[in-house]
Amino acid sequence: MTVYLQVAVEDELSAAVMQRLIMETGRDFSIYQIMNARGFGKLKSSMEKFKNASYAVPHVVLTDLDKYPCAIELLKDWDATNLPPSLLLRIAVKEVEAWLLADRVGIASFLSVAKNKIPQHPEAIADPKQTLINLARKSRKSRLAEELTPEVGSSAPYGPFYNLRLSEFAMSDWDVDIAKTVAPSLDRALSRLTSFMPTA
Repeated sequence: MTVYLQVAVEDELSAAVMQRLIMETGRDFSIYQIMNARGFGKLKSSMEKFKNASYAVPHVVLTDLDKYPCAIELLKDWDATNLPPSLLLRIAVKEVEAWLLADRVGIASFLSVAKNKIPQHPEAIADPKQTLINLARKSRKSRLAEELTPEVGSSAPYGPFYNLRLSEFAMSDWDVDIAKTVAPSLDRALSRLTSFMPTA
């Protein structure tokens, strides 16, 4: 029996990552709708609404840990320590970019940089997004570098096609099986998602 899911995420890249993880579960899941909150603020303020709505349509929420010292502190701050079984909240440590970096061979090939330039412990990095952007600057593909990185002097945090190109990588070339062995929060997210709202 198909289980329809309402998905809520921080940005376009997180949406692609969650779509890929849902595919990886092997479950008969179908995404009813994806809410792009464009930052964690709207996700946090919507938790009570998500709780209530999840009784009608199961909800899956993905956010970044960012500056929180640990997941427990985020859950307390979001009033999300006692969620209904129809609402799944997962936290990427410290950002979904760390999950992509965890596939070192894949991301090195995508960025066209040497594998030894990719951090071995991406979840220990303070700013995985900036790490990925800095790696993109060293890409042997000049066009890709321009797409992923902001122009010199620009106030933009990343390049014009950052979300698009990385979303394409997440959906097609990202090796989740390898990445989850390096990124524990990804392994937990996939495990919880696979057993979420089990059918009879």
